[in-house]
Amino acid sequence: MANLENNDSENANIYEDEINLMDYFFVLWKRKWFILLASALPALVVGLAVFLWPRDYKLSYTYNIGLDEKTFNVLEDKFYSTENLEKLVGKLQKAGFDKYAEKLAQSKTEEELKELVSFETSPSYFKGTELSKAKNLEELQKMQQVKGTLLEMHLVADAQDGIREMAWVYRENFEQVLPLYSVRDELRSKVVGLRATLASIEGSRHSLNLGLQRKISTLKKLKSSGSTGQGKLPSDLVLQFNNVGGNSAFLPLAYQVQAAETQIIDLEEQIRANKEKYDYSAALLTLNEKLLSHVEKSMPAYYTLGQFRAFLAKTLAEQKGDEPQIQDYLKAYIKKTDNKIASTLPLVEKPKIYPLAKGTVKKGAVAFAIALMISIFACFVSEGLKNRTRVS
Repeated sequence: MANLENNDSENANIYEDEINLMDYFFVLWKRKWFILLASALPALVVGLAVFLWPRDYKLSYTYNIGLDEKTFNVLEDKFYSTENLEKLVGKLQKAGFDKYAEKLAQSKTEEELKELVSFETSPSYFKGTELSKAKNLEELQKMQQVKGTLLEMHLVADAQDGIREMAWVYRENFEQVLPLYSVRDELRSKVVGLRATLASIEGSRHSLNLGLQRKISTLKKLKSSGSTGQGKLPSDLVLQFNNVGGNSAFLPLAYQVQAAETQIIDLEEQIRANKEKYDYSAALLTLNEKLLSHVEKSMPAYYTLGQFRAFLAKTLAEQKGDEPQIQDYLKAYIKKTDNKIASTLPLVEKPKIYPLAKGTVKKGAVAFAIALMISIFACFVSEGLKNRTRVS
C-alpha cells in the first residue's frame, strides 16, 4: 500500500513538471513575434551602425631588430611612459593632428594605448615557446631568452588620408627619441665604471709606492752588505725570476741584487701604467659626465638622436690636438651612434595601408544574443505579473 502511494506521488511530480515546461513553451509561443522583433531590431541597428561607422586603417613598420622578451618589455615601458607620451602628444599637436593627440592623451589604460600604436615581435615569444612545458628552472630561463628576429610597430587611424604623415611622428619618436633612453643608461653605467676604476687605482697607489720604497731600501742594503764580486754573475747568463718573493734570500748575494732590481723595475712599470690609466680614465670620466649632463638636460624637450650626434661632432671639434686618445674615443662614439641610427630604420619606407575589418556580423550576433535573452526574460516577467493580477 505504501509503495502505491509513493508511485502516485512520483507520477504527480513528473506530471507537474511536464505542465510547467509546457507553460514555459506556451509563453514563448504566445510572445514569439515580440521576442523576434525585440531581438532582431537591436541586432539590425547595431549592425547598421557598425557598417556605416568609418573604417579604421592600419599601417605597420618592420625593423630588423632582435629583442628578447625582457628587452621588449623594457622598450614598451619606455615608449608608453608618461614622459614619452607627453612628447608624442606635443609633436602630434604641432604637426596638426589634434584629434590623434587628444585620443593619445585621453587613453588611460595600456589596452587603449595599444589600440592606437602597438609593438610586436616576429616570431612572437608566446607562439614560439610554451613556458608551462619547461621541465626545470634552467630550461625556463632558456625559453625566456628566446629572441624575436623582427620588431613590428603597428599604427591605427580612422582615416586613410594623412596616415603616413601622422605615422612619421611616431616613427621619429621610436627611431630618434626613444634610443636616447638607452644612450642615457649607457652613459650612466660608463660614468659609474670609470669612477670605480679611478677609485681602484687610487686605492692601490699607496701600497705600490710603499712596496717600491721597500724594494729600493732592500737593494741598497744588499749592495752595502759586502762585496758582490765574489758572487758576480757570468756575463752570458740571464736569470728569469717568476716568483722569488719568499725565496730570494736563499740565493747568492749577486742573484739577490738582480732579483731586487727586477722587482723594482716591475713596480715602477706598474706605477707608470697605473698613472697613464688614471689620467686617461679621468679624462674619459670628464667627457662622459659632460655628455651625460647634456643628455639629461636635453631629454625633457623633444631631443633626438641626430641632435645628440651633432653635439658629439661639435665636442670632437673642440678637443685640443694634444688629446689624441680622447679624440679617438669620440670618433668611435660617433661611429657607434651612426650605427644606432642606421639600425632603427624600417625595412620598407612606405608599407601598404590595410583597412581593418569592422566585425559587423560578429557584433550584430552579440547584440542579437543579448537582446534575445532580455526579451525572453521580459516575457516571463510580464506573464508572471498578469497571473498574479488574476489571482488577486
